[in-house]
Amino acid sequence: MRLKKSTILVFSLTLAVAILIPVLLRFVPYETRTHHISLQAKKYGYSPSRIVVNRGDTVVLRPTSLDVTHGFLLDGYPVEFIIKQQGLNFLKYNWKDDDGNLQTDWDKVSEIEFVADKSGKFTFRCTQTCGNLHPFMTGELIVRPNTAYHLFISLSIWLTLSLLWLFRVHSGPLFAGFKKINLLDHLPWLKRIVKLRSFQFLVILPNFVVFYLFILSALWGSPVGNRNIAIIFVWIAWWFVLKAVIVPLGGRFWCMICPLPAPAEWLSRRSFTAVRYLHKPFKGLHHRFTGLQKDWPKRISNIWLQNLLFLAMISFGIILITRPIATAFLFLVILAATLVLALIYRRRVFCLYLCPVGGFLGTYSMASMTEIRAIDPEVCRKHKEKSCYVGGEGGWACPWKQYPGKMKRNNYCGLCTECIKSCPKDNIGVFMRPFGSDRALSGYDEMFNAIIMLVVAIAFSVTMLGPWGFIKEAANVTESRQVIPFLIYLASLWGLTLLVVPGLFALTAKGAGRLAGGGINHRALTLRLAYILIPLGIFFWIAFSLPAVMTNYNYILSVLSDPLGLGWDIFGTANYPFNPFIPEWIPVIQGLLLLAGIYFGLSRGYLALGELIKDPRSRAMAMILPSLFALFVVNVLAKLYMG
Repeated sequence: MRLKKSTILVFSLTLAVAILIPVLLRFVPYETRTHHISLQAKKYGYSPSRIVVNRGDTVVLRPTSLDVTHGFLLDGYPVEFIIKQQGLNFLKYNWKDDDGNLQTDWDKVSEIEFVADKSGKFTFRCTQTCGNLHPFMTGELIVRPNTAYHLFISLSIWLTLSLLWLFRVHSGPLFAGFKKINLLDHLPWLKRIVKLRSFQFLVILPNFVVFYLFILSALWGSPVGNRNIAIIFVWIAWWFVLKAVIVPLGGRFWCMICPLPAPAEWLSRRSFTAVRYLHKPFKGLHHRFTGLQKDWPKRISNIWLQNLLFLAMISFGIILITRPIATAFLFLVILAATLVLALIYRRRVFCLYLCPVGGFLGTYSMASMTEIRAIDPEVCRKHKEKSCYVGGEGGWACPWKQYPGKMKRNNYCGLCTECIKSCPKDNIGVFMRPFGSDRALSGYDEMFNAIIMLVVAIAFSVTMLGPWGFIKEAANVTESRQVIPFLIYLASLWGLTLLVVPGLFALTAKGAGRLAGGGINHRALTLRLAYILIPLGIFFWIAFSLPAVMTNYNYILSVLSDPLGLGWDIFGTANYPFNPFIPEWIPVIQGLLLLAGIYFGLSRGYLALGELIKDPRSRAMAMILPSLFALFVVNVLAKLYMG
């Protein structure tokens, strides 16, 4: 549906006002002054952790370290120095030699002076490896007027109110997007590849080699996280690619290539690639697997266990992503669990019901742009053999216990492509579709998963990206030995994810039902509205993961040359300098990602209500409180990132 000219005009005028108001704040006069600040550095933070000044002010820092040597690099400003004990510091400066080449040198100083001539929020970070949490040792300089932050607040309110108005005046499929496309029809070469029996084995094998080398590196390499390839590649590179690329575009694509459960599946099948087909079914399947071949209990055939295991893993998250031995332990536990379960149960029960990463991959895959579906469900209905589900001569029974003929969601499809191989009717396709196409959560377990992921993204932003050293100490219990603060940290995390935020969202859904006119099933409405949190959460995680790559990419280059932290320099990049990539733009990029989260969360949430509330005006009324809930949560993160 096209927007009317009057609608476009209203949007344009209100957008102009939304932009103009924060821009005008730049012209409010401020008196300049000089700030003399005693800056103390210790593991893993600065005091003061936030410095607030006006544009044009002079800042004079008198730094000292209370423990080991630390660094100081201020985003957006040419200010870098090394902090030692007793006020001894070395200020970095550049000069040109007689040949015009730029040289770097250091001056011994007791104080550092600069003019805060750029407005906004700027992070200062430690440049000297000072311990396990070194990459998260940061502080903040706020130079008022913080126009970027004020502009974000204005735009987020404008976008939310504009969407609510659109929901009310336009009843057509305004946000539906393009018609889905079967990639196997448009890309014949892709069809030939996925039909190969060796396809999944060949895409798993490189990951298998690399990941198990990472385990060896975590066990025998450097114990310092930013010097160990296991930590850098898993928790910086892989985690960012997973959240920013794989999940939005490919959903559970990682499940197709994940190397951790692969040995268990090979053991269970007693084969790397070939199909062991039985003409006479055994326990309903045309395959016989190694072990007891029991079915997973129906009572726990949901993601509640994954929710709890993810929370348990995240409770020690800051330890996990900074200690190579902890990462190795996690991988080995997963490997052992998959092997044991494969000898007891059929199918990928660990991936389906226990894997903490698999839980959010399943929920977030509802929004992804890739799906495997039956091309014509009627063909599936008439086909009595159901080879895709029970197994055929060309492919194994679906390891994920899915029947493509009736499958309408991505949640439990691991994209293994066995159904494509086993279907004798060639009736399975790989489709590209609009972002946010699956919109019906099936139970509270999925709703809680979406809430957990949302709250954890905020909690990690506070703990790892925030300037508060005492929170880092509380989470870093194995080093700080502060048990009581750690228990308070855990209580806050679990309380917010399991009680406070779910309670607030339930009240929001209840209010939405009343505004819609009543008579709507509360459970169904709550689950439909919870879909808003899925696109929102995806963009939250991208915004959280982005700084780790933009500021720490040099560690990726370093560990490529020295994967074990043993002093090697294979590719000549082991000593690549710490040089963040346009770090002053990080808050702005994060703000844009949060705005995208508002748009996709609210627009897809509105579409999710379509089957439940037929009347467009009632549906629009039902969106008011959830939209304000989303706006509030987004601005909480914006305050952390930009304010």
